[in-house]
Amino acid sequence: MTETMFNVSPLGGQVYDGAISIADYTTRHRSGLRGAQARSLLIEAGWSVPAHPNEILQTEDRGFVMALSQREFWLLEPTRDALSISISTTAVDKDVYPLFCQSSHCWLVVTGELKSSMMAKLCGVDLSDNAFATGTVAQTQMALINCIIARHEMAGHDVFSLFVDHSLAE
Repeated sequence: MTETMFNVSPLGGQVYDGAISIADYTTRHRSGLRGAQARSLLIEAGWSVPAHPNEILQTEDRGFVMALSQREFWLLEPTRDALSISISTTAVDKDVYPLFCQSSHCWLVVTGELKSSMMAKLCGVDLSDNAFATGTVAQTQMALINCIIARHEMAGHDVFSLFVDHSLAE
Protein backbone atom coordinates (compact mmCIF):
# COMPACT_ATOMS: atom_id res chain seq x y z
CA MET A 1 0.00 0.00 0.00
CA THR A 2 1.21 3.47 -0.76
CA GLU A 3 0.28 6.72 0.87
CA THR A 4 -1.07 8.01 -2.44
CA MET A 5 -3.73 5.30 -2.65
CA PHE A 6 -6.28 7.51 -0.87
CA ASN A 7 -5.60 10.48 -3.14
CA VAL A 8 -7.01 8.66 -6.18
CA SER A 9 -10.65 9.61 -6.73
CA PRO A 10 -12.91 9.54 -9.77
CA LEU A 11 -13.62 13.27 -9.88
CA GLY A 12 -10.29 14.43 -8.54
CA GLY A 13 -11.89 15.61 -5.29
CA GLN A 14 -13.89 18.25 -7.16
CA VAL A 15 -17.46 19.44 -6.67
CA TYR A 16 -19.63 19.79 -9.75
CA ASP A 17 -22.49 22.14 -8.90
CA GLY A 18 -25.76 22.71 -10.76
CA ALA A 19 -29.34 21.35 -10.83
CA ILE A 20 -27.64 18.14 -9.80
CA SER A 21 -24.43 18.47 -7.82
CA ILE A 22 -21.84 15.75 -7.40
CA ALA A 23 -19.15 15.99 -4.74
CA ASP A 24 -16.25 13.57 -4.57
CA TYR A 25 -15.80 12.30 -0.99
CA THR A 26 -13.44 9.48 -1.95
CA THR A 27 -10.64 11.02 0.10
CA ARG A 28 -12.87 11.32 3.19
CA HIS A 29 -12.56 8.74 5.95
CA ARG A 30 -14.54 5.50 5.93
CA SER A 31 -13.91 2.17 7.55
CA GLY A 32 -15.93 -0.87 8.47
CA LEU A 33 -16.35 -3.97 10.54
CA ARG A 34 -17.77 -7.38 9.72
CA GLY A 35 -18.54 -10.30 11.97
CA ALA A 36 -20.89 -11.83 14.49
CA GLN A 37 -19.94 -9.32 17.19
CA ALA A 38 -19.50 -6.21 15.01
CA ARG A 39 -22.71 -4.53 16.24
CA SER A 40 -21.82 -5.12 19.90
CA LEU A 41 -18.28 -3.85 19.41
CA LEU A 42 -19.50 -0.63 17.78
CA ILE A 43 -22.04 -0.01 20.53
CA GLU A 44 -19.38 -0.59 23.19
CA ALA A 45 -17.16 1.94 21.38
CA GLY A 46 -19.93 4.56 21.62
CA TRP A 47 -21.33 4.40 18.08
CA SER A 48 -25.07 4.56 17.39
CA VAL A 49 -25.95 1.63 15.13
CA PRO A 50 -28.95 1.27 12.77
CA ALA A 51 -31.61 -1.15 13.98
CA HIS A 52 -31.87 -3.02 10.67
CA PRO A 53 -29.76 -3.90 7.63
CA ASN A 54 -29.86 -1.47 4.69
CA GLU A 55 -30.19 1.57 6.92
CA ILE A 56 -27.90 4.54 7.52
CA LEU A 57 -27.88 6.53 10.74
CA GLN A 58 -26.32 9.91 11.43
CA THR A 59 -24.39 10.04 14.67
CA GLU A 60 -24.18 13.11 16.88
CA ASP A 61 -20.55 13.94 16.20
CA ARG A 62 -18.81 11.26 14.16
CA GLY A 63 -20.66 11.03 10.85
CA PHE A 64 -22.72 8.05 9.75
CA VAL A 65 -23.05 4.33 10.41
CA MET A 66 -24.35 2.28 7.50
CA ALA A 67 -25.61 -1.27 8.15
CA LEU A 68 -25.28 -3.47 5.08
CA SER A 69 -26.32 -6.63 6.93
CA GLN A 70 -26.73 -7.89 10.50
CA ARG A 71 -22.95 -8.39 10.57
CA GLU A 72 -21.49 -5.65 8.33
CA PHE A 73 -21.20 -1.96 9.18
CA TRP A 74 -19.46 0.97 7.48
CA LEU A 75 -18.38 4.05 9.44
CA LEU A 76 -18.49 7.18 7.27
CA GLU A 77 -16.81 10.35 8.49
CA PRO A 78 -17.16 13.09 5.85
CA THR A 79 -15.30 15.72 7.90
CA ARG A 80 -12.16 13.60 8.38
CA ASP A 81 -9.46 12.96 5.82
CA ALA A 82 -8.76 9.35 4.94
CA LEU A 83 -5.94 7.86 6.92
CA SER A 84 -2.90 6.37 5.25
CA ILE A 85 -2.39 3.33 7.42
CA SER A 86 -1.23 -0.16 6.77
CA ILE A 87 -4.18 -2.50 6.47
CA SER A 88 -4.29 -5.41 8.87
CA THR A 89 -6.30 -8.53 8.17
CA THR A 90 -6.20 -9.69 11.77
CA ALA A 91 -9.35 -9.73 13.84
CA VAL A 92 -10.22 -6.51 15.66
CA ASP A 93 -11.91 -8.58 18.33
CA LYS A 94 -13.22 -12.13 18.53
CA ASP A 95 -15.35 -12.73 15.41
CA VAL A 96 -14.90 -9.14 14.16
CA TYR A 97 -12.75 -8.24 11.15
CA PRO A 98 -11.89 -4.92 9.48
CA LEU A 99 -13.42 -3.98 6.14
CA PHE A 100 -11.37 -2.23 3.50
CA CYS A 101 -14.07 0.09 2.15
CA GLN A 102 -11.62 3.03 2.11
CA SER A 103 -9.54 1.39 -0.59
CA SER A 104 -12.26 -0.68 -2.27
CA HIS A 105 -14.98 1.90 -2.95
CA CYS A 106 -15.24 5.47 -4.25
CA TRP A 107 -17.66 7.76 -2.39
CA LEU A 108 -19.69 10.27 -4.40
CA VAL A 109 -22.37 12.51 -2.90
CA VAL A 110 -25.22 13.63 -5.18
CA THR A 111 -27.53 16.55 -4.29
CA GLY A 112 -30.12 18.65 -6.07
CA GLU A 113 -33.79 18.66 -6.93
CA LEU A 114 -33.32 16.40 -9.94
CA LYS A 115 -31.16 13.74 -8.26
CA SER A 116 -33.99 11.18 -8.06
CA SER A 117 -34.88 11.73 -11.73
CA MET A 118 -31.24 11.31 -12.75
CA MET A 119 -30.88 8.16 -10.68
CA ALA A 120 -34.08 6.72 -12.22
CA LYS A 121 -32.25 6.68 -15.56
CA LEU A 122 -29.22 4.87 -14.09
CA CYS A 123 -30.74 2.51 -11.54
CA GLY A 124 -33.67 0.10 -11.46
CA VAL A 125 -34.51 0.90 -7.82
CA ASP A 126 -37.18 3.57 -7.26
CA LEU A 127 -35.24 6.26 -5.38
CA SER A 128 -38.10 8.78 -5.26
CA ASP A 129 -38.94 10.45 -1.94
CA ASN A 130 -42.03 8.26 -1.43
CA ALA A 131 -40.30 4.95 -2.12
CA PHE A 132 -36.78 5.52 -0.77
CA ALA A 133 -36.94 7.36 2.53
CA THR A 134 -34.13 9.19 4.27
CA GLY A 135 -32.05 6.63 6.16
CA THR A 136 -32.51 3.90 3.55
CA VAL A 137 -29.73 1.97 1.80
CA ALA A 138 -29.96 -0.03 -1.45
CA GLN A 139 -27.37 -2.54 -2.62
CA THR A 140 -28.05 -2.63 -6.34
CA GLN A 141 -26.66 -1.86 -9.79
CA MET A 142 -26.31 1.49 -11.47
CA ALA A 143 -25.56 1.46 -15.19
CA LEU A 144 -24.63 -2.24 -14.84
CA ILE A 145 -22.12 -1.51 -12.05
CA ASN A 146 -22.63 -2.89 -8.54
CA CYS A 147 -23.13 -0.04 -6.10
CA ILE A 148 -24.43 0.95 -2.70
CA ILE A 149 -26.81 3.92 -2.58
CA ALA A 150 -27.66 5.57 0.74
CA ARG A 151 -30.17 8.40 1.18
CA HIS A 152 -29.42 10.65 4.13
CA GLU A 153 -29.01 14.26 5.16
CA MET A 154 -25.64 15.94 5.04
CA ALA A 155 -25.10 19.58 6.04
CA GLY A 156 -28.87 20.13 5.93
CA HIS A 157 -29.31 18.71 2.42
CA ASP A 158 -31.04 15.53 1.27
CA VAL A 159 -28.32 13.54 -0.52
CA PHE A 160 -27.52 10.22 -2.11
CA SER A 161 -24.17 8.75 -1.17
CA LEU A 162 -22.98 6.41 -3.91
CA PHE A 163 -20.31 3.80 -3.28
CA VAL A 164 -18.86 2.06 -6.33
CA ASP A 165 -15.89 -0.22 -6.92
CA HIS A 166 -12.76 1.91 -6.84
CA SER A 167 -11.16 -0.01 -9.72
CA LEU A 168 -13.94 1.13 -12.07
CA ALA A 169 -13.05 4.78 -11.51
CA GLU A 170 -9.44 4.48 -12.60
